[in-house]
This record gives sequence, C-alpha cells and structure tokens, in this order.
Amino acid sequence: MEDVLFHIERPTPRARFIIGHVLGTMLGWKAREEPDLKACQRSGRPFLIYGHAAAEGGFRIHPQGLLSGRGMDGLAAGPGQVGGAPPMPYPTPRKDPLFDPFAAAFWMLTRMEERDMPKDDHGRSLTAEMHAARHGFLDHPVVDEWVLDLAADWKQQDKRVPDPRRAYTQVVTLDLDNGYKYRGREWWRSLGSAVRDLFQGRLFELWDRALVLSGLRIDPYAVEGFLQQLCMERSCACMVSVLAAPRGRHDHAVDVASPAMRARVKAMAAWARIAVHPSYRSSEVPGMIEGEKQLLEQVLGSAVTCSRQHFLRFQAPTTFRELIRLGIREEHSMGFHDAVGFRAGTCTPFPFFDVEHDEVTPLMIHPFAIMDSALRYRMSLQPEDAIRRANALVDAVKRVQGTFISVWHERFLSDHGTERGWRRVAEEVIRHARS
Repeated sequence: MEDVLFHIERPTPRARFIIGHVLGTMLGWKAREEPDLKACQRSGRPFLIYGHAAAEGGFRIHPQGLLSGRGMDGLAAGPGQVGGAPPMPYPTPRKDPLFDPFAAAFWMLTRMEERDMPKDDHGRSLTAEMHAARHGFLDHPVVDEWVLDLAADWKQQDKRVPDPRRAYTQVVTLDLDNGYKYRGREWWRSLGSAVRDLFQGRLFELWDRALVLSGLRIDPYAVEGFLQQLCMERSCACMVSVLAAPRGRHDHAVDVASPAMRARVKAMAAWARIAVHPSYRSSEVPGMIEGEKQLLEQVLGSAVTCSRQHFLRFQAPTTFRELIRLGIREEHSMGFHDAVGFRAGTCTPFPFFDVEHDEVTPLMIHPFAIMDSALRYRMSLQPEDAIRRANALVDAVKRVQGTFISVWHERFLSDHGTERGWRRVAEEVIRHARS
C-alpha cells in the first residue's frame, strides 16, 4: 500500500520525475500519482497537490512554472535567500509556501544553468559563476534540506505522513590516473626520467626509482592495500576508477592490459567496484569511451557499469547519452575540480533527466563532495585545514542522512614526495565519515 499520494494539476514528464524522485528516492516513501483529486480525498492516505486548486486534507505546493515547460524552456533562478534559512531560488507569488521546492530541485539536479555557462581551459563550467557559489551555499546539500523541510511541514499539517526513510552512508572512491609511479613504463621512458632526475639533482627520486624497478621496494602508487584496509576498518564501500586510455598529453596511466596492471585491477575487483575512467578527450571524440570500456572489461572478464570522466570533463547531455548506450548505470563526475561541496545541491544519487528529450533515464548520477586535488592544488589548503574543511562537509551530509562520497588519487594516498601528509587527510576524513 502507498504511503502517500500526489496529484499534479498540469502533469508533465519533468514534474512527474522530480516529484517521484523527491517523495520516493529522497524521502524513501512509496508514492503514487493519482490523477483524480477526489480519489485522493477518498483514499484515507496523506496526499500532496502540486497545483493551484485546493482540496480539503491535501498539502498544496503552488507551481512556480518551471515544471510545466519542455526542453530547454526554463526560468532563471531568483536571487535566493541566504542566511538563517535555505536559499529559495524559485519564489512563488504566494507566501505559503515561500518557494516551489520541486522547481528548485529540478533546476539544481538537471544543472540547467551550466548549459550556457563560461568554461575554463579544459571546457569545465566555472564554479565561481554558479548560482550556489554566487549566493554562498556550495557547502550545503540544499536540495536534501528543502526536501526534509517539505516533509516536516507536511507532517505538521497531517500527522499520518511517515517520517523520512533515509540512511547515511559513505562511499570512498579512488582514481588511478597513473597506475604506477615508476613501474610499467617503457624502458626508454624510465631511462629518460632517470637521466632527467640526475641532471635536476633529484637524487632521492633517482634512488627511489632504482629500488622500485629492482624489486626492492613497492611502487609508491601501489596504494590499494592501504585503501582496502581503511575501507574494511571503516565499513564503507569503495570504487576504483581505472584509466584505460592510450598515453596522451593528459592521460598518463600505465597500460591497463600490461601483465602487472591486469593482475592488479583483477585483484582490486575482489573488494571494490571497478569503474572506467574515460580519457581526457573522450567527451569530444565519439567512440573513445566505448573502446576504453571494452578494454577494461577484457582485463576484468566482466561488465563495467560505473564511470567517472578524467578531469571531470563531460558534455551534457551527449556524454551521458553515450554512457547510457554503453550500459553504464552509475556516473560519478558530478562534483567540483576547484572547490568542495555540492555541485547539484544534493548528496543523494539521482537519475539523469535528459532535459532536451524531456525524459528520465536509467543513468544514476552519484555526486561527490570532496576531491583531494581540489583541496590541495586549487584551494591551496594544508593537510590540517583540508581535514577540517572536509569533515565539515561530512557533518553536513550526516545532518540530512545522505551519502558522503570522496575522491582520492594514488599520488595523495602514497604519502610520497610533495604529497607527504595527505595520506593522513584521507585517514582522518574517512574515519570521521564512518557511519
């Protein structure tokens, strides 16, 4: 039996998608759309009205207008209310409620604002230009906050409304951008690197390389044992993204089909989900993702259904459509390369809604909250400050019982060279994020 019913005065694909996602996925309720408003009243169950017509016993949300549109038709978000209350980007003409949480959530999740946004040198949306950045709520999972407020207001009106059914969880993810620091390179490349180290006076690098290549020391970037133990101790799920692209200007990983990497990736598949890490140009060149995914599947001997774009470079909606065609069901690129927080305003996975085609898809977007390279290089934080900043986001996710996803790279977990001290950042943040 349904927990709640909802009635949409002017049903559209986007209204059905976002209301179903909010009531079902985000609040954990069994919800059903009822086209007959009188049937809602006769049902004896709590019901929500998305429309202007009132009905006794119904909890009404006044539509702002965005969800009645199609394609890229949309209205720019309002100025937002910040400070002491969640920002309200879609105010309604009426005061009860003050804004349309469904329109606001749809606008945030679909990232409609990013379609025409200025890009950086790598073709990524400029974070500073985003609505959340300009109004100071990047570090708030505002969509989750809006949804929980909606449930609380509804329950205050109708005591039969169930409590939200959400459960906090943590997912740790690792990107293998290099594979190894020294191992697995062609002999002439290793020789050239050694000569460069010698002439630049990097004697430690020279000695370290020699020990690793002679088998006397483990490669610094072979961090999977550390990560496996950490995830086991903290009882959290783990995903490893593997770069399976040919070597290029921005793609430096060891050949995934080499004997060492093949054995290593298969061993990691025993305790972590393996995802493809599509190469730098994969969002521009049709067919690249397919070839890289096929190679990784040959190495694993099993299907790959998760993905995160290298450099977080993707073209929406074309990259996501290609991933869907290739059988990818989880996409993990929704986050910041130069900041931390909630790019889509949420810490709850959500289906990709293709705005141009006006349809919900089977691809689930899994938004991450922090990435080590952003903390270290783009935000210029020292390890102690990075721990404090990341743990504040963990606490924000815990408050709304969401999913905290972190992104790490092997060079940071190696505790080697210029990244010394960053392994402890991962340890402290993952420990703090334990459920």
